[in-house]
Amino acid sequence: MNSNQEFKKKNTLRYNEYYDTQEIFDWLYNKSKRNENFYKLYELIISRENILLAYRTIKSNRGSTTRGSNPYTIKDIKKWSEKEIVDYVRKRLENYNPQPVRRIFIPKHNGKMRPLGIPTIEDRIIQQCIKQVLEPICEAKFYDYSYGFRPNRSAKHAISRCYHLMQRADLHYVVDVDIKGFFDNVNHGKLLKQIYALGIRDKRVISIISKMLKCEVIGEGIQNKGTPQGGILSPLLSNIVLNELDWWIDSQFFGHPTKHKYSCQLAQSTALKKSNLKEMYIVRYADDFKIFCRDYQTACKVKIAVTKWLKERLKLDISDEKTKITNLKNNYSEYLGLKMKVHRKGIKVYSNGRQKEKFVVKSMMSNKAVNRLINNLKMQIKTIQHSEKPKYEIAKLNQMIFGYHNYYDSATHVCKSFHIIEYKVMKCMKNRLKELKTSNGSRNKVIEKNYGESKAIKYYCGIAVIPIAYIKTRPPMQFKIKTCNYTEEGRELVHDYLKMTLSSRIADMMRISNVDNSVEYNDNRISVFSAQNGQCAITKRILRTFDFHCHHKIPKSLGGDDSYQNLIILYRPVHALIHATREETIEKWLNQLALSKDQLEKVNKLRKLCNLKEITQIEE
Repeated sequence: MNSNQEFKKKNTLRYNEYYDTQEIFDWLYNKSKRNENFYKLYELIISRENILLAYRTIKSNRGSTTRGSNPYTIKDIKKWSEKEIVDYVRKRLENYNPQPVRRIFIPKHNGKMRPLGIPTIEDRIIQQCIKQVLEPICEAKFYDYSYGFRPNRSAKHAISRCYHLMQRADLHYVVDVDIKGFFDNVNHGKLLKQIYALGIRDKRVISIISKMLKCEVIGEGIQNKGTPQGGILSPLLSNIVLNELDWWIDSQFFGHPTKHKYSCQLAQSTALKKSNLKEMYIVRYADDFKIFCRDYQTACKVKIAVTKWLKERLKLDISDEKTKITNLKNNYSEYLGLKMKVHRKGIKVYSNGRQKEKFVVKSMMSNKAVNRLINNLKMQIKTIQHSEKPKYEIAKLNQMIFGYHNYYDSATHVCKSFHIIEYKVMKCMKNRLKELKTSNGSRNKVIEKNYGESKAIKYYCGIAVIPIAYIKTRPPMQFKIKTCNYTEEGRELVHDYLKMTLSSRIADMMRISNVDNSVEYNDNRISVFSAQNGQCAITKRILRTFDFHCHHKIPKSLGGDDSYQNLIILYRPVHALIHATREETIEKWLNQLALSKDQLEKVNKLRKLCNLKEITQIEE
């Protein structure tokens, strides 16, 4: 491999390179972009590489240890050989009949219960096999401004889009639409037709999906409608259902065909405003969406039209109580845990002398979100008070606070919200944890870096607790449309985006701590991840949340400990190579990683500390 290829490989995000599936997924995406149809997807789904990639993805999922209707989890599947997993999936799909789904209920923010359907671990692997093949096809057809359950997109991107439409585009009327029990009321026949319309014409694949939709739910029987929340494939199917709505809204204004070609979106939008078309833009996150309009009259017409369209086209009803029109100059509109409006801030003067009122976004946490965080933090404080391992629970409290800060910092007035939360929580903390309070203690690098300037840091059991009200607003970044897992250019943008979102990945890490490991280990691995800027110490690859391992330089079996100096963050395949002993396994990882001479020397140094023999050759 020449130096140019090495550079390209290191700077291109290739999550699917484990089993050389990236090229296939790219091909599916590009073919779908050309509006071509697919008739032989089943063969790709049951390919060895796709099945093993599905297993690897499910294995790294936190929910993989949750059982379905049978007692098996990923711990049982791990005992199988690669051949057994591949043969099992292929045999099941020959005449597929999904196993019954276990139903559980989790509390919603409004006090009601949300039903979740949990498939068996075997069926989750099968669903992942299908999802991996269908996702590139669907991503090529999905609307640019839908953000829920899609790769590289997040709630913050949806919030950023809302800010843009409110402040830059001056759209101050919003239609909030609430679909009644969306996931439980999806029409199966309509969904299968939508899948076919996307170009997925393989009858065997459509038949398998149809059987998944009608899967038996324990205690409820065969399902005639709905896509049960909790399944691997359900989020993708829900986006397929509402993708038609996205494009219909787009066609009413911005996507309306024009006689002339315009050099940019702004010029096209300016020209369309002179027409009689109703100006409207949709921002959607899963089934939660808003439609922004220029005036009240347009908003009223949009509300009626969307309600009728959902009923006639998708057989979905809306909630009259929750569906409303909001004037953002006068009232807040809630979305994804925030409430937002606009307020007047001076006069905008144009170059031609024309003047116009200037409005800017004002946002903060919604009242429901504030109350939820207060209750969650108080519950954790009570857990610390009665825990036999208070240090572990204090570390968990820090994880919660850091995660909340990382999500809600996109609100312009987030400080006000967190001062309210701190006022309510600190009284509880003082009363319940007074015996655990210490005058000083240790701070990890994450706390030192993000909260080191704060004078409000307190210590309990010798551990620094993140000050709740110490938070700064960080304007959310808009999503770059070209960002994509299935193009070379798009993967480079994903790579760049991961560099900028180190704090969000640290927040994910803090939530994924293991009670079986020491507090020192869980704490130090985060510090090491932060010190390495979220990169693999050997390959310098930017690491995703589930894409890394924390390695003990000197293994515990040889006297190593959980100290900061003894830990290093590595890309998963690199970690596997360090511990590999069989020649065929070493050869496999070397071929996939294509390490340089310097990188291999670093691997050998770590192998030496593990009392393993040096790797002397690199396979071309």
